[in-house]
This record gives sequence, structure tokens and C-alpha cells, in this order.
Amino acid sequence: RRSDRSWFAMALLQKTRRLLEKLKAEASKGKVASCEETLVEIKLHLTSFAALPPRYEKTPTAAEELGLARECLEQAVVVSVQANDEQAFERNYLQLNTYYTDIKDDVIPASQQMLLLKGLNLLRLLVQNRIAEFHTELETIEPHVQNSSEHIKYVIQLEQSHMEGAYNKILDSSKSCPSPLYVSFAEKLIETVRDEICACSEEAYESLSLAEARQVMRFDTEEGLLAYAKEAGWVVKDGRVFFAAAEASTDKVELNSMDLIKNTLHYAKEIERIV
Repeated sequence: RRSDRSWFAMALLQKTRRLLEKLKAEASKGKVASCEETLVEIKLHLTSFAALPPRYEKTPTAAEELGLARECLEQAVVVSVQANDEQAFERNYLQLNTYYTDIKDDVIPASQQMLLLKGLNLLRLLVQNRIAEFHTELETIEPHVQNSSEHIKYVIQLEQSHMEGAYNKILDSSKSCPSPLYVSFAEKLIETVRDEICACSEEAYESLSLAEARQVMRFDTEEGLLAYAKEAGWVVKDGRVFFAAAEASTDKVELNSMDLIKNTLHYAKEIERIV
């Protein structure tokens, strides 16, 4: 029976390895739909591995099972980035992180992808504005690793720039990504920062010339600015951008002033009654 179980385990390992290689090939070609189908098949196979968490059985092939499962989940995280699926990223990373935190290096060697993916998860939390979780995750990484890993340092510097309001550094961040996997999350952070800059511009100016607006909002092309202006409801006329918030803010001030007058008169009447 033991030999039968060992044979079955080895056969399952070989089949799962073949599926993993297939997954990597599909991912390299950008076939996201095919990747997701292959991932489902891989995860079904992983449920038969007795050495994986939460069972942690000490099988003869435990090290191979744990190492292969970790590599499969690492690839699953990569696929979720390619699919632009943040929910799938979170699910896959939570499963993967168990292998990084609970399994010691003497059981399976440390993964060469670990810091890349840990940095990617930190960037995701930053983009989602989950700052408390960001710092909780960061505390699990040794200080010397934070200072030496290009992936971790990149995200830490982004978070510091965001806290300091150094938006120029963030807007240029996609040009210095330590991995192509970081680009999509970096671009989402850039979009968030640009929205903040545009909102401030609406409050600060009634209008800007196209050249000024493009410089302030850091658009690479005038077409990009015009597309954003159309979506935001701004008026572009005679080479200038007129912000919709200007008229709205005037109406808001007038409305607030009338409310203030009414409240003041009401309070005056109440005080007169009391006296």
C-alpha cells in the first residue's frame, strides 16, 4: 500500500509539473483565459497533496510537494496581475504567503520570487490605500532586507513620496519599476495621484491654458489631457481649459451663505425667547 501511495504521489507530481510548464508557456504568450483554465486544474491536483497546509503530513515527497505548490501559487499571482484581477491576486497571494511565513528554509529552499512578489503585494495595498495593512506587511520583512531589496525599496520610496505629497516622483515611478509586473499597479497609483492633482487644480484655478494644464497635470500628450478634460466635464475653448468646479463652487458658497443667514436669524429668535 505504501508503495502504491508513493507511486500515486510521484505520478501526481509529474502531472502537476507538466501543467505548471503549460501555465508558464500560456502566461508568456498572454493567454489569460487559457491560464485561468489551467490554474483550476492545477489547484484541483494540489488538493491531493497531503504535505500541503493545513495538513502538513510528512510524506516521502513532502519537500517536492511543498516546493511545487509554492511555485504554482507564485505563477497564479503572476497570472492575476496579467488578468488585472485584484481579487484573484489577493486570494492567490494569501495562499502563497503561508509558504513564505510558515515553512522553514530547511524544509524547502527560500524562493527566488519571494521578495518580488512581497513587494508587488505591498504595492497593491498602497494602490488600494490600505495603509495600515501595508505597514503590517512591511513589518514582517527584516529591516536589512527592506534596505537591500530593490523591489521592497521601490515600494517604500513610493509610499514616502505619497505621504510627503511629492507627486512628481510618483508620476515618474512607472519608468523605474524593478519588474514589468509592477507597471500595472504603478500606473493605477499614477492615475490616483493625477486625479488628486486635477481636483486641486479645479479648486485653485478657474481656467488654465492647455500648455499650463498639461504641465501641471503631467500629461505626456495634449490628446491625453483633452480626453481627461472630456471625461471630467471641463470646457476646452480658445486654447484654455475651463473647470466645471468653478461655477459649482460659486453656487455652493451662495447656498451656504443663505443657510448661514437663516440659521443666524433662527438662533436670534430663540435667544430672544429665552431672555
